[in-house]
Amino acid sequence: MDGLIQQNMSPAPEQQAAPMPTPMPEQQAAPAPEKDASDPGYQAALEFAMTALYSEKAAKDIAISLRANQDPVDALSNTAYEVMSIIDERTEGTVPDELLALLATNILEEIASIAEAANIPVKPSDLALALKQMILRFLGEQGVDTTQLQQAMDQVDPEEFNRMAAQEA
Repeated sequence: MDGLIQQNMSPAPEQQAAPMPTPMPEQQAAPAPEKDASDPGYQAALEFAMTALYSEKAAKDIAISLRANQDPVDALSNTAYEVMSIIDERTEGTVPDELLALLATNILEEIASIAEAANIPVKPSDLALALKQMILRFLGEQGVDTTQLQQAMDQVDPEEFNRMAAQEA
């Protein structure tokens, strides 16, 4: 993905020498509409996920898989990531890039709800660490060097999420 971004953002060699003209205010393009959860691609993906999770015993299989895994963070992360991969494939990538993180968060929360319904304890720190793993995995698979991002994420104490949840309760 990094290569695509750089390809699309870098001017062609013949454009680099010539300065870009400044558009007149009336010639400036209108800002792109902001994407939100009402986007049809996002809604279709979320509906597909909920149907797949709850209409065909998938939730029961997920609960069994989560219970069998010794590391709840890995179990949550890997399960949610695989569900996201299936959603992306089945919806043919119609979810806008800007909404992928929101969808991933919703799917992770749903997997956590399945775990809790199966009496598998899930702490807020588990969710935070699982989301972190999902983000780093996704970016790594896209060819992004995640070293700096991981270092920045490692500076956040996961227990802080447990403390914040305790204060809200």
